[in-house]
Amino acid sequence: MTHWISAPLDALLERAAAFIIDAAYHAVAERGRFTLVLSGGNTPRALHRKLAEGISEQRYRELGYTLPREPRRNTANPDAITLPWAQTLFFMGDERYVPPSHPDSNYGMARETLIRHVCVKPANIHKMPTESGDPEADAQRYELLLRGLFRKHASDDAPPSFDLILLGLGDDGHTASLFPGDEKALEEQTRWVIAVDAPNGKPPGIRLTLTLPVINEAKNVLFLIPPSRHDLARAISNGEKPESPAGMVKPRSGDVWWLVEGKCEHGNS
Repeated sequence: MTHWISAPLDALLERAAAFIIDAAYHAVAERGRFTLVLSGGNTPRALHRKLAEGISEQRYRELGYTLPREPRRNTANPDAITLPWAQTLFFMGDERYVPPSHPDSNYGMARETLIRHVCVKPANIHKMPTESGDPEADAQRYELLLRGLFRKHASDDAPPSFDLILLGLGDDGHTASLFPGDEKALEEQTRWVIAVDAPNGKPPGIRLTLTLPVINEAKNVLFLIPPSRHDLARAISNGEKPESPAGMVKPRSGDVWWLVEGKCEHGNS
């Protein structure tokens, strides 16, 4: 099912944070862990900070969520509910092929805006490897990591089912590092992680990315969209641009959430 929510930025961040927190506690109750895939670019920065800060118990309830039995709280603000960090596993949806210290690194951005501000186990942080000089080998290395973490049996070849994947949207309709015109990447059916050349990326260059079969196994996919891409997001969410990479995001048994910054608060499915 597709859901559309448009609201001013502060309200949108509260809605996104509350939804992610609720999904996290349900995942931990059911499976003992919450698997969260982060996106890159500039748009997620504010959401990362909101997740680190948490959301007030009152606002959490106002948005229709039931308080977890033992919620984790922000130590600096005990009224704020945060994710169960000890049971949260972080992954990256895509990554520019640069070192983590590089200004263009998606992981570097996530580390500075979220990870370094919360109490998460180092073993639960799974960044994409980008420093061997061999992007294809690094893509295979990350895929092997995912297979080790998600396969129940050695013979199981089904893609992982992440609890929640955060995605962005480019002006050209790309998402993660799946770009229009890259038919090989868009038609990939067996690989979970691939290396791609993104000449139209910002900046252009080699990237690693999760593939559509993995994205479409997610329990929830959440697009976070700036106001400048409202019309494009609306067209894609309405099914008007099925050929765009973002239009190909159709979880097999999960939901897609379009959270779009706008002037008025409204939502529908």
